[in-house]
Amino acid sequence: YDYKRWAKKKALKLERERAKLIAQWKEEARLEAEAIRREEEARRWYNRFGRWTKAELQIFTEKFKKFLSKTETFISNLPLTIGAVALAIVTLGVVWFKFAEENIDSCEPVHFHSPQCTFPEFPGCFDCDLDNKWYKIAVNFHYVCSTLSGILAISFFAKILLARRVVIDEMSSPTTSSPAGLICMTMVCV
Repeated sequence: YDYKRWAKKKALKLERERAKLIAQWKEEARLEAEAIRREEEARRWYNRFGRWTKAELQIFTEKFKKFLSKTETFISNLPLTIGAVALAIVTLGVVWFKFAEENIDSCEPVHFHSPQCTFPEFPGCFDCDLDNKWYKIAVNFHYVCSTLSGILAISFFAKILLARRVVIDEMSSPTTSSPAGLICMTMVCV
């Protein structure tokens, strides 16, 4: 008698487990079929374009964030002596340009406020032949030096905007703050 009851219980228990497993398999099959249907729908043209656009936008955003992070790190680590470098470069451009104006035969000294004075920079002013090869080289060198100095001066102001705490810390010491005054001189020359 006990064996029959035990066998019946066991059969009933196995039947319940079998029913649970069948229900679980049906649910898994339904979910798998739904996933396949969603994947097929996603493969259609209009959804593919949307997914491609979204993926490309995410890649671009990640690269842009990395670029901004590296740029901010670079600018924050620039020393304040960058003003001295900028001043030296702009002065180099001006000095060599004036040296070329004084030594090129086609350049004639003119009055500082005359309309022939193309570059009213100290010292003196000259009216030069604009087609002279050496004059063109001197002018272009002057422009390159001024542009480079301007970029360095702008990087100083970018440091003020991006790394205020670092700049405040550097300005609190006379040793590290003294080169910052050279930026003002550079801005006048540029």
